[in-house]
Amino acid sequence: MPVRSLSQSSFFDPQFICPDCLEPGTVAWLLATHRSLLFPAWLLKGWRGEGRLGRDAWPAVVLMTLALLRWTETGMSRLAAERRAKTDIVWRAAAGINFRVPPPSERTMRDFEKFLSGRHPDCNVPRYFLFLGHIARLCLQNGVVTKPDWVTDSTPMWCYGATLGTIRMLGDGTGITLRAWARATGQSWRLLAKELDLPWVTAKSTKGSFDVVDWKDMSERARVVTELAEGAVRLVGLIRTNIGTVKPKRRGRLLRHCRTLLKIIEDDLEPAVGGGLVVAQRVVRGRIVSFMDPHAQHGRKSKSKKFKGFKMHILGDAISGLIAAVCVTPAGVHDSEPSPRLLKQAKELITKLDRLYGDTAYGTGRNRRLVEGLLGVTLIAPPLPAVGSRSGRFCKADFEIDVDADKILCPAGKPSDGQTWHKGNRGMKQRVHWWAAKTCRGCPKFDACRTDTNLRRTIKLETYEKEIHAARAAWKDPDVRLDYRRRSPGERLVNSMTRRGGRTAAAWGLDTANLQAHLIASVVNLRLLAEALARARPIRAQAA
Repeated sequence: MPVRSLSQSSFFDPQFICPDCLEPGTVAWLLATHRSLLFPAWLLKGWRGEGRLGRDAWPAVVLMTLALLRWTETGMSRLAAERRAKTDIVWRAAAGINFRVPPPSERTMRDFEKFLSGRHPDCNVPRYFLFLGHIARLCLQNGVVTKPDWVTDSTPMWCYGATLGTIRMLGDGTGITLRAWARATGQSWRLLAKELDLPWVTAKSTKGSFDVVDWKDMSERARVVTELAEGAVRLVGLIRTNIGTVKPKRRGRLLRHCRTLLKIIEDDLEPAVGGGLVVAQRVVRGRIVSFMDPHAQHGRKSKSKKFKGFKMHILGDAISGLIAAVCVTPAGVHDSEPSPRLLKQAKELITKLDRLYGDTAYGTGRNRRLVEGLLGVTLIAPPLPAVGSRSGRFCKADFEIDVDADKILCPAGKPSDGQTWHKGNRGMKQRVHWWAAKTCRGCPKFDACRTDTNLRRTIKLETYEKEIHAARAAWKDPDVRLDYRRRSPGERLVNSMTRRGGRTAAAWGLDTANLQAHLIASVVNLRLLAEALARARPIRAQAA
């Protein structure tokens, strides 16, 4: 399809109507005056409209401009952005659309966002990832960053889908899957619900469809949960048996719904004492909280603050506010887990990145080994504190540990009698030192150290014990603590993302959340680049 040509200057041109609508130093001004610099041809390669045949298509430059303007303020939906582009003279001037032409529709913007989420044919990397790197590189070339303090941090990002309890997720999920199957096969979903004995699908409320007088009665709750689980399993069995009769393009969504239903049953339910199934009272890693957003998880910002959805990780300069790398993960992912990946992406842009600041969550032994050992970057972060004993007896912090020599002395000065290996969390091996019961008999500190006279006294060493001990020793240096204060301005990076709509995902799925985060980070960098180019304008004019 040939690209739709931009209209020539006329009485309907926004800048002809209002010559001062684009203020120098703003993102809109930058998008209007530096299109060739911001949007090179290789970046948007593959967008429809490059061929000679077919109807006219919107240029990728115009759609990219509107996609960025959507996140310049507090964020908005695609429909709200379409309405804004119809009347806003600044948006039309930035995108180069005159008032005789209607703006791109919401459907067109949705298709273009899918194009941005797709991988570039030359490097197999998402296009929004390439665009953020391109804008960050332009900022570095134009002197936005002078004396940087590179900081990494994370913040909650609420998911777009509704977060429900187990009973509601099973009921609503069964109804959504049944309706999708009925549309795919051309059947009536009400008749299917009757054939499969799923009365809660046709009711207004899942709980209201069951005749339960007291929901606190555990036997009644077990009956309801069991019926919901059995109905979901029947529906999944029907779909998987007859999936071959459905068009191939509809199979993926149906199978994803089936996997989500089965995962909810597996993670959230357990056998009841009197028979049947009940909602399990346990913690499960990767537990689903939303049927429409299967990647959303439970998250915890602190002991008292919980959230559901995703987690946004940021790496940037605390002084200038430049964002070099960003990513979105499920909420259950630890803050430090994506840190090495973000740092590796940033080092491809910044060759002199040799120091990184982070809070206590980034001071884990694993993160230190990856950041300092593999990437060669000094990590300035508080180490994890030594956990004391609640009973008042000697704990691991009271033992003298020599990691290099692999020796441990108890508070009485006795070395361990032996060593063995223990399988810890996530399959990581831990070194375990032990003292036999006969070794501790007669010790003057026996009562303060042990409670059982027959069992061994053990001390477990973490997989990254060497890094943890080195960090705790370095943290005692007052200069290191003073240097750590440079991390505080890094909170502006989180604020620059959340106040532009980064607190809540604007669509379903982890992929769309990553697209949203990268577009917001690009807008943050574009604002810095616009201010730098606007400051340089008078200097260049005077030199000319």
